[in-house]
Amino acid sequence: MSKFYEVRKRDGAARLGILSLRGEKKQQTPLLFRVDSLSRGEEEIKVIHTEDTQFNDLFRDELWDVPRGTVLLPDVHPLVTKVNEAIPLLFVDFYVLSYASALLTSPREFVRRIIDARNAIPPDVALWVPSIATAENAALLVYMGVDVIDDMNAVITGYQGIYQTEEGDARLSALEDLPCNCSVCSSLRIAELRGKNSTEKALLLAEHNTLLLEKEVKKVKERIRAGNLREYVELKVRTSPFLTAVLRILDIDEEDFYEKRTPVARNNCMMANTMESLKRIEVKRFATRVLERYDPPVRKILLLLPCSARKPYSLSPSHTKFIEVIDRYRGHIHELIMTSPLGVVPRELEVMYPAAFYDIPVTGYWDAEERAWVSSCLHAYLERNVRKYEQIVAHLSGMYKEICSDVAGDLGIEVVYTCEEDEEVTSKEALNRLKERIAVLCGDEERMPGFEKKTSLLKAMADYQFGIGAGSELVSRKEGERIKITGQFPLYKLSVNRDVLARVVPEYGLLALTVKGARRIQHSLASYTVHIGDFLPKGSILAPGVVNAGEHIRVNDEVMFSGSKAFGVGRARMGGWEMVESRKGIAVDVREVAEIEPD
Repeated sequence: MSKFYEVRKRDGAARLGILSLRGEKKQQTPLLFRVDSLSRGEEEIKVIHTEDTQFNDLFRDELWDVPRGTVLLPDVHPLVTKVNEAIPLLFVDFYVLSYASALLTSPREFVRRIIDARNAIPPDVALWVPSIATAENAALLVYMGVDVIDDMNAVITGYQGIYQTEEGDARLSALEDLPCNCSVCSSLRIAELRGKNSTEKALLLAEHNTLLLEKEVKKVKERIRAGNLREYVELKVRTSPFLTAVLRILDIDEEDFYEKRTPVARNNCMMANTMESLKRIEVKRFATRVLERYDPPVRKILLLLPCSARKPYSLSPSHTKFIEVIDRYRGHIHELIMTSPLGVVPRELEVMYPAAFYDIPVTGYWDAEERAWVSSCLHAYLERNVRKYEQIVAHLSGMYKEICSDVAGDLGIEVVYTCEEDEEVTSKEALNRLKERIAVLCGDEERMPGFEKKTSLLKAMADYQFGIGAGSELVSRKEGERIKITGQFPLYKLSVNRDVLARVVPEYGLLALTVKGARRIQHSLASYTVHIGDFLPKGSILAPGVVNAGEHIRVNDEVMFSGSKAFGVGRARMGGWEMVESRKGIAVDVREVAEIEPD
């Protein structure tokens, strides 16, 4: 539990927070402590040694008027048992991973120690990893959950004659020019810097290294604020085999750690520019939910289509042509879009995050890992759902067609292809062939009524967000009810007897509920319920007011909250586990609340 530290925004394990120092002074995390300011006491850090006081005195609140921390010792240290036993009892604001500099020889040990530290300490306190931060690795450290760093490494390497860059270290003797515009580098030429005496040169190099690190921390803060730190980390690790190995190990070994902390939706585009993007939580979560939280309709034909650059796909020029061609028979057809990196996207889920929020480099060339991932997603979907269709039609070309052919061969499934070799899917010939094949297979015409199309979208979205069954509860007509869905795609709004139940929020790719909507599907929202104390929320629900919360809740999830005095809906600002374990910070942004009358 923290008294002087509060997390304000989350981007995976990375956080923006406020650390309150003496008086009114506040600092935002990720925070860079400068060694010289620490030595002068400018950051107001108080050091109390256990040999100078009784150990029990450390628990007295009056002893603390500034942020307090405790040191995490390696498990080989003889004091580790005593300290670890005391840690749960201490109300501290940050932990110091004292042995961090010993972890730089093994990427796997580096990952294990930092992630273990982050898992062992409360979520509402900061983690300080000292002496190893550089402009090259700072983004990755913050991505791993580190909140505080320092410029110790920058100063030491400066005194060793090392000039740091954003891509790594360089010897001053190896440079022909100073590739930086900081106050040090812009004030003198490289020849002048080399001509300084050893002390002056060391001070100038240390100052440059620190200024570069400060600049990097500012960049990282902006990336967290924008919700795209992951893309930046994928870019930064390319400069170092060690850092690249760390990211790959994180993606493989620490999936649970990041899944708990990764928002369920964002209001920005997910750039999938590297092979590491295939391992992102957002990608794996979507693929898993398509299999576990999506119930496809029973139709004559499953139509496989390629993705498009514009999202949602239905608004793209290519899909507009596809829809125009099949419109007369759409009541017989279920549409499934193949794409990298998401694998397969049912038409009903095309407005969800991240299906409507990603972009990839399009070259026509596929990496083996990319092909294998999309193949595995299609294989899993067909293996699970193929019996719901009488025939599969693939309007695909290029690699998509090859993948489909390989998967169909593995499963022993017959597929009708409507594109010839190297034929564009939007060519007149291919579209006419698609129309003719669909007409033959469907026989009679059956247009999909607009209401049915809208209903299937809302049902699928509710199932995807809250679990199978939520959608049926939400859109099924009950006796005496008049269900109405208004708005242009994708801005649908669901009402029953003029009471709004839910609306699509395309900015986040989510379905937002009203209080009446939440009551209608209250049973299905059990895993997305926040139980609060005896109060009526106004504006936000803070973590201390949370009694319990569903373990499936992630940042930006739509949640229902319930207490003895209130029932309402809102958007999660923390994961459910974090709401329960934290004692500071906003847990839920309240959208609508109904007061419960006492019996």
